[in-house]
Amino acid sequence: MSVSCPSGISIITRSEKHKESVINQLTNLLGPQILIKGYSIMEGIKEEIYDRLVLISHEYLKETAYKYIDPRAEVLVARRALNHSRLEDVLRIPNNENVLFVDVNKHLAENSISLLKGLGINHIRMHPYYPGQRIYPQAHYAITTGEVHMVPDYVGNIIDLGYSKIDLTTITEIMLKLDILDARTNLISARFLQDFVYSGKKVVKALEATDNIKEQLNTILNVINDGIVGIDNNGNIMFINENAKKLFNPKGKDKNNDVNPDDLLDFDAKVRLGKSPEPYRKVHEIMGKKILLTMMPIIKNGENNGIIITFKDLSEIIEMENIVRTNLMKRGHTSKYDFSNIVGKSRQITQTKEIARKLAKSNSTLLLIGESGIGKELFAHAIHNASGKQHGPFVAVNFAALPENLLESELFGYEEGAFTGARKGGHAGLFEQAHNGTIFLDEIGDASLRIQARLLRVLQEKEVLRIGGTKIIPINVRIIAATNKNLEELVRTEKFREDLFYRLKVLPIKIPPLRQRKEDIPLLIEKMLEKFPREKGIVIGHEAMEKFMEYDWPGNIRELENVIEYLFHIVGDGVVKSKDLPFSADDTDLQFEKTLKHIEEEMPVEEILLILTALKKIKDEGNAYISRIKLAQLCSGEMRMTEQMIRNRINILSQYGLVVSRKGPKGTRLTLSGEDFIKVIRKHTDRR
Repeated sequence: MSVSCPSGISIITRSEKHKESVINQLTNLLGPQILIKGYSIMEGIKEEIYDRLVLISHEYLKETAYKYIDPRAEVLVARRALNHSRLEDVLRIPNNENVLFVDVNKHLAENSISLLKGLGINHIRMHPYYPGQRIYPQAHYAITTGEVHMVPDYVGNIIDLGYSKIDLTTITEIMLKLDILDARTNLISARFLQDFVYSGKKVVKALEATDNIKEQLNTILNVINDGIVGIDNNGNIMFINENAKKLFNPKGKDKNNDVNPDDLLDFDAKVRLGKSPEPYRKVHEIMGKKILLTMMPIIKNGENNGIIITFKDLSEIIEMENIVRTNLMKRGHTSKYDFSNIVGKSRQITQTKEIARKLAKSNSTLLLIGESGIGKELFAHAIHNASGKQHGPFVAVNFAALPENLLESELFGYEEGAFTGARKGGHAGLFEQAHNGTIFLDEIGDASLRIQARLLRVLQEKEVLRIGGTKIIPINVRIIAATNKNLEELVRTEKFREDLFYRLKVLPIKIPPLRQRKEDIPLLIEKMLEKFPREKGIVIGHEAMEKFMEYDWPGNIRELENVIEYLFHIVGDGVVKSKDLPFSADDTDLQFEKTLKHIEEEMPVEEILLILTALKKIKDEGNAYISRIKLAQLCSGEMRMTEQMIRNRINILSQYGLVVSRKGPKGTRLTLSGEDFIKVIRKHTDRR
């Protein structure tokens, strides 16, 4: 691989279109003099990326992206903001409609729903929809951020908000790292507010049709952190949000909290009324605060109908960073569960609990190993409560949920002045806060090599050095780590430090998946039903229970919980029958067996398994589609399969709904039926 010289910023996105969208946004904000290079994982990255700063567009791409980044490069993982350009279409969705929010994974879909609710969009019921999801409601509407191809075929109304943008906090961090923040303070806020103003004008049109949408806009205006005012050509205030009122009446001297229009027109606004000039951006001092003021004309039917003025406190950027740093992913410092909360009487879970009880008495580092959804955090709580540190704090941190730069400051803390926005007096990291107690490092397999190096020092020396500090702080902490990944494989591929692996694997505990202890399923169901109101007498029928016992539960206890909640709402009172279940293990397997016999007449079963397994690997890495050329390359190691052979076999598999094949560069992706079909093939080959 060639290595480029560090000169500007490189970005890594999932798709080519998203790459172009991010480059356009950053060019707009940073200016043409900052060199921006883009890379798309779906299109393939053929060089090692080394630049002054490397930006990964989404948290879920981090693991894949790091494969292509030179270890010397500084890396930043972006946080995202929704594009407001089609917000008025969302507001027009009828009240109480079920709406699917479609994205490439659960985290992104749920995050986007939270962002919309934060804007006051709460007149509809939004549900995340993503590849691999099994339970979701029927809906006539879907909202997505550029992933229209993932919307179920039955949905008739699709609102595409376009690819998400890089949020204001991330843009600020980019400017800080490139040393250009001071020169562009005006530009950074103005461009973001400009997006809101233009979308706001579209929403204003929608307001003329319904009072309900007017209430929605008022909610949106008031949750925006900036002051926003609309003034007509006569100098009268058309609308004003609460933040603008507080800016001009900070201490509530005017009990009505009214604002004099003349105060607003002092900022060169009079000469701009009735005209259509370029957007105005200038820093003013208002009530002792430095404020970025932006003015833009309101154009209706080609005529100027007034001005929208926005006011942004320049100190807010730093304040936003403080909020993010101090509030992200702290789960509290007390343990909630003990071993009595781990339900089951099977030999497998009983032995595991007994091992955990014995190892809890030690102060050595403990590693919980097992699949997603099996209750590793529950074990961590129970072990803490059975240990000698049970009266100390229990602090949990999820490595998969935090970007690297925030994770470092949260784990190890920082001194005052260590970076822009650092809290006065500094901040104690999670290791310090866990002193004389336990720290739970969840999803440790997602830790970057940089974080791994710092963790190794903490484990070896039992001491912490804050970011920007010189004082060594000794700590007395019991470490419990957990992972659903194969750390030995990560060590072999140099994605996880070997020395750290052996420091963590002092006391390993393997937690069995649900399919290995199915006799616990009735007990687990009984416990789960206790969470629901007693007045509904839901009972699992005999045939339905047989289906529960036959099903393999790939999502483990978490999937079982989801199914029970689904049945509670669908069945309510009465007996659950097999037809009520959101899965049908033997019917599906029987149908798949018949399908396999038909496909075997056209291609060998080994080739079927090879192609579907390769597509599953690509899907697990966060890429929905793969070209036939790349698929042929993936399959060439075990069997000689040409691109033409791949094309013919993909056509066969698509006829049975196991894959979706698109014309052009999009290529092929695996369907949910295709994922299930892999298990059927393996069962079939095992019987042979």
